[in-house]
Amino acid sequence: MRNTARRVLLVNLSRDWGGGEVWHFNAAHGLRGRGWEPLLLVFPGSALAQRAQAAGLETWALPVRSTSLLHPGHLLTLWRRLRRWRPGTVILNASHELKVVGLLARLAGVPRVLLRRGIPVAPRVGAVNRWYLRHVLHGVLVNSRATAQALEAAFPDEMRRLPPRVIYNGVDPAAWPAPPPRAPGAHLMAVGRLEREKGMDLLLDALALLRRSRPRTRLTLLGDGSQRAALVQQAAALGIADAVDFAGHVPDVAARLAEADVLVLPSRWEGFGYVMVEAMLLERPVVAFDITATREVVVPEETGLLVPPEDVTALAEALAALLAAPDRMIMMGQAGRRRALAQFTLEAMLDQLEQALVLDGPTGMAPTPQAGR
Repeated sequence: MRNTARRVLLVNLSRDWGGGEVWHFNAAHGLRGRGWEPLLLVFPGSALAQRAQAAGLETWALPVRSTSLLHPGHLLTLWRRLRRWRPGTVILNASHELKVVGLLARLAGVPRVLLRRGIPVAPRVGAVNRWYLRHVLHGVLVNSRATAQALEAAFPDEMRRLPPRVIYNGVDPAAWPAPPPRAPGAHLMAVGRLEREKGMDLLLDALALLRRSRPRTRLTLLGDGSQRAALVQQAAALGIADAVDFAGHVPDVAARLAEADVLVLPSRWEGFGYVMVEAMLLERPVVAFDITATREVVVPEETGLLVPPEDVTALAEALAALLAAPDRMIMMGQAGRRRALAQFTLEAMLDQLEQALVLDGPTGMAPTPQAGR
């Protein structure tokens, strides 16, 4: 009889592609390579569904929404699959998944139901969420101390019973090799969706200020989104259109990011910010707003610079100071790679995830064999 305790259902029903989807993809791919049986429950046609299927990962596509509790057909399909496949652990991605898939998993007798929270904002405080945290979940995984603190502040009693386990997001260093050394220039780069939360409008304002003292500075934006047209118009109005390259989505982000001299993360808020670790692996310093997501990744004055949130003037001044000190840029980049290799690798993330599954998992779960790893 197969050891179903090593079956892990990873639930991510988002239609977009972001940090949470990267984590679930990497977790499924990594666990499969370590002898587990992961299955991804995804929304049909979602970005995660397409990428997982292209990578040969086993997926189960079902249009589950927060309203699915009102659709008996969806509930019956979920129930039957859970009872038939019998996962040892279910890992959920969001509150609405907890209310639908988590509840059914618990009722179906799944030994372990975990919620992975990837943003430093707690779910809405109320009787319903308290009930689910108390009666459905067996554990909580978080991607930062800031996320753990947000949950503990909102749900102190529940989090005392379910202390959040911090597992930092991990990046595969092999995909982000340090490029050959070169003299730093004045090429800034930002990577992310062109949406308000990513703060690209703030970066354009900062660039306009920066170019008064450093007119040769240029900026490349990798990514696309609903704010693209507005940002193009803003760049033109600021007189910096010729200094900004709206590159959109590119097939090889690592190669493009290696062309930059500094990564700028102007986000108003972030869940974790994978791109900071990616830039650090490429030995590029990071300049960002001092929000919760950046404080645990960037070491100020060592691997990059942090400035007060949404302070455009401070951002421009920090960039000017860094661009004026190429030796400092090189040292920060080297320190960033050392930190990324020590703290934020994919292998470290998978080690910690396996530890959570084995130590916190169902009784009788055997640890992963170490030979050949």
